[in-house]
Amino acid sequence: MDQVVMEGLKKLQLTKEEEEDIPINAVSRPELLEECHLSLFGRLLSKRQQNQRTLKNTLKSAWKMGSALRIVEVGNNILQFKFNSKYQMEWVERSGPWNFENNLLLLSRWKKGMTIANITFTHSPFWVQVWGLPFEFLSKEVGKEIGSKLGEVIEVDKRSWQADQAKFMRIRVNLPIQSSLRKGAHITNAEGERFWVNFKYERLTIFCFICGKLGHDDKHCTQNLEEQQNTRQYGE
Repeated sequence: MDQVVMEGLKKLQLTKEEEEDIPINAVSRPELLEECHLSLFGRLLSKRQQNQRTLKNTLKSAWKMGSALRIVEVGNNILQFKFNSKYQMEWVERSGPWNFENNLLLLSRWKKGMTIANITFTHSPFWVQVWGLPFEFLSKEVGKEIGSKLGEVIEVDKRSWQADQAKFMRIRVNLPIQSSLRKGAHITNAEGERFWVNFKYERLTIFCFICGKLGHDDKHCTQNLEEQQNTRQYGE
């Protein structure tokens, strides 16, 4: 059970009847389980209240699925996206990140026992460009090693070094949204030589150039003014 719910229950004074469990013997209907398996849950990474109706219409237009997509409000500004096929659901995941008015749309697949109280949104996929790699490091294996230090590696784009212009490597990574985006990293080869590589993030949404985190801009950064002046290190 979700930790927040558990802590809340500890503070309640339950009656004898409320202490008793209610056993559920009914088996979930196959069609309901199938609907859950073909669902994504999503919310915007924003503290501002958004127009849910406009958000739904915008996503339906962008995804071009018509009546094959149902969008249901389930509470706490979370939407449930119900698809007709696994292909449609995976296409939405694969084609992200998505945004609404430059606010990142976080998505999560259904899991057994998921409720509005315990659903979490911790990561979002982004294509990360790696600039400055030595030519001998342009390989899928190196891409996976670098990407694993940023988050969960989804894919390494081979075309980024097989095309006519091989200026950088592209890695699709599930990034933790609570962490600051890394500007770059030192990499070392087998001989101990160090090289600095820069990271650039494609389709970046609202982002703070002070703390490097997603979901707010410079004006709403929680760092104090002195820290803001000393740590404004993020550029284009």
